[in-house]
Amino acid sequence: MKASTWTYARRTTQSLCLALFLWLFLQTEYRGIDQLPYPVSLLFRLDPLAALADFLAPGPFGWGVLWPALVVLLLTVVFGRFFCGWVCPLGTTLDGCGKLVGRGRRTYSPAWRRVKYHLLIALSAATLFGVQLLGLFDPLAIFLRSLTLAVYPAYNFGLNRLFDFFYEYQVPGLSPLVNASYPVFRNHLMAFHQPIFALGLFTLLIFLTIVLLEKVERRFWCKNLCPLGALLGLCASRAILQRTPQTLCADCRSCGSLCRSGAVRDDGHRRSECLLCMDCTGFCPDERVSFGLRRGVDVGPVVDLQRRGVLTALASGVVLAPVVRIGPPAWQNNPYLLRPPGAVAEEEFLQRCVRCAECMKVCIGLALQPALFQAGPVGLWTPLVVPRFGYCEYNCTLCGQVCPTGAIAPLDLPRKQKAVIGIAVFDKNRCLPFAKGIECLVCEEHCPTGDKAIVFEDKDMLIDGELRRLKFPRVVDRLCIGCGICETKCPVEGASAIRVINEGESRRKRLDGPADPYA
Repeated sequence: MKASTWTYARRTTQSLCLALFLWLFLQTEYRGIDQLPYPVSLLFRLDPLAALADFLAPGPFGWGVLWPALVVLLLTVVFGRFFCGWVCPLGTTLDGCGKLVGRGRRTYSPAWRRVKYHLLIALSAATLFGVQLLGLFDPLAIFLRSLTLAVYPAYNFGLNRLFDFFYEYQVPGLSPLVNASYPVFRNHLMAFHQPIFALGLFTLLIFLTIVLLEKVERRFWCKNLCPLGALLGLCASRAILQRTPQTLCADCRSCGSLCRSGAVRDDGHRRSECLLCMDCTGFCPDERVSFGLRRGVDVGPVVDLQRRGVLTALASGVVLAPVVRIGPPAWQNNPYLLRPPGAVAEEEFLQRCVRCAECMKVCIGLALQPALFQAGPVGLWTPLVVPRFGYCEYNCTLCGQVCPTGAIAPLDLPRKQKAVIGIAVFDKNRCLPFAKGIECLVCEEHCPTGDKAIVFEDKDMLIDGELRRLKFPRVVDRLCIGCGICETKCPVEGASAIRVINEGESRRKRLDGPADPYA
């Protein structure tokens, strides 16, 4: 089999798109100013599945941000699943990794092909009834989430160790070159702080599982499980970019055995399954295969679904929503459930967040961590503020700038500095002045608000038979915004002596207050 001009064009486009997305990913980082100069969320602006989640969520649809996703859908109606074959970074990664791990057989199983459509129907129905899980299966979210939580921390750690090694040992000929390149990496290609995330290994294992499925069947995820592929397949089923010949040639039939997506069959060219890889233009020794815009031609079989499967998937999604929602709200069960400033009310937040981890990637203070079960059964990978790990930087608004679906609203700096994440509460059994009679000023020194939210009261305390005057800290509730720096910097080992709880959150005002709770 020889590679055609179209194949080379596709590979080049895939490489360029992947390079662009990786560059934007690296630029989703604090670089000295509270403004991101590039459209770092471009990948999710192109994501029809993120647009679907936003459309089905309560509140207005983000036309200004997500209109590129609608353009992708319109182009798919005309050209077919070009996004899967030419643009999708996960698909490109699978194509590249497939050569490393080995590729399985090329097969066509109608039952497996229907799984992605049933998954899309079930997830959409559940989202419509208030339980949004599309982000868990969105290939673009999986790609960005895996980079953010697993690959990027390892990459940054490795680079830091490399630069440390050459700086410490001064290898002749190499150390000067490596040391001279460090400013370029530090300013453009590395993290502001070394990223540390709780679910890094778990996220990596899921990503590796998707990659290793290549050993079962080439592009197994794309052909059988991807709900974005199913959505694009539905749009592409009547695409006017058509293959000639529509069916297998009687004297060759190579396309049927070599097609990576199993889209060319005896009964016609399945546009809903075709990834537009264009490899078949190089299969034919007589160069019979071509693609062109044609209308009024028999389009062959459309999406191969069965009524029973569709109804089962629809019923599963409809039943899933109320079963999940009958429990008490997670924020009532878990007082330490804290969301980033700008986050909408919890119910809407869970319906809007696509678990892309962009906000975690850009967090300066390392405060944002992915949730496991802290936010309930549907809160997996949603961002949590965990103040013992890191704090919400008082002068930072980056998380709202990168959120593609409005789960975290963009706030200007004055509004952000007034946004209440929670309120700090002292544990007097652990706080040094209360528990041991040892004076400590750390929490008050780090409090960033203009009028300090932590103040001291001088009191007399009997210590070892001696009356001593100590400063005892107290939180001024009306001034505390719950940034968590006091909890992060608390010198007490183990659990902090001051904890932030989700009392008084600004985002809850939407329930009975203005449309903008941060106004």
